[in-house]
Amino acid sequence: MSDSQNPEQGGHTERSYPMPAASESDKEMLRLDEMHLAVTHYLGGKLSLAPIADIHPRKILELGCGSGAWAIQAGKEFPDAEVVAADISPLPNREILRNMSFKLMNLTKEWVWEKETFDVVHARFVMIYVSDAENVIKRAAQLLKPGGLLLLEEPDMNSAAETGGPALQRSMSRFLQLWRSSAGADPELGKKLGDIITSTGHFPDVHVDKISVPLAGNGPDEAKNGLGRALNKSWMRGLDDAESRMVAQGLVPDSMIKEQKEQLEDSNCTAVLDEYFCWAQRALDQSRGLI
Repeated sequence: MSDSQNPEQGGHTERSYPMPAASESDKEMLRLDEMHLAVTHYLGGKLSLAPIADIHPRKILELGCGSGAWAIQAGKEFPDAEVVAADISPLPNREILRNMSFKLMNLTKEWVWEKETFDVVHARFVMIYVSDAENVIKRAAQLLKPGGLLLLEEPDMNSAAETGGPALQRSMSRFLQLWRSSAGADPELGKKLGDIITSTGHFPDVHVDKISVPLAGNGPDEAKNGLGRALNKSWMRGLDDAESRMVAQGLVPDSMIKEQKEQLEDSNCTAVLDEYFCWAQRALDQSRGLI
């Protein structure tokens, strides 16, 4: 992995992710692992809603791999496939599979792969942190071989502000403003994924599942409740990690973070987070070239 960990390739520059890297924090690695397990449980143990096994993938890429949990599961499910995990920060010190490799890279910089290299390209909860995510998604689509699968899962963070009541809306509005201005990222990206994928012209059918998740876990659907409780726990841990830094830099008052935490901890919290699970299979085209 040492060749991939060259900071000149963009691995340690312009990092917009607000939490510490999983390689630097056991808490963050645990948070990401638990989030992966919660989503996998909601999906019935599957990697995605897409029929990955049907295409018999030989080469799989995960963009923004975080702790590496999804890539490791992919490597176990498809032992004959080569799995490449990529992220702006190194993988944490953990055992990885023999059929798995890691690439340290900044998604907004130059990519090393040729077009039509992978059978599967996946990203989960990462594009909302990337500046010019629409362009990054379009480049990711070009990495797929004809018949390959693009798998994207992202939230619309504004949905929680709109449904969470006045106090949460007040604090969330400030957070979302900082989100957009500091990184040029789009916290509402989830609801735009379907249109972005369609606009590439590579995919005849784009499948979009909108999952409205109650963050207090107090809805009628227990599967969504479980996912909501996990998302809430993850959100609270993220606030804990960001709190001292944001207050010290004068980005938000301490009272605003406390207010947001109180709302999220309330068992009667009405906030619903819309998650968008999207997948599409690339048409049998023959365009080639370099990214």
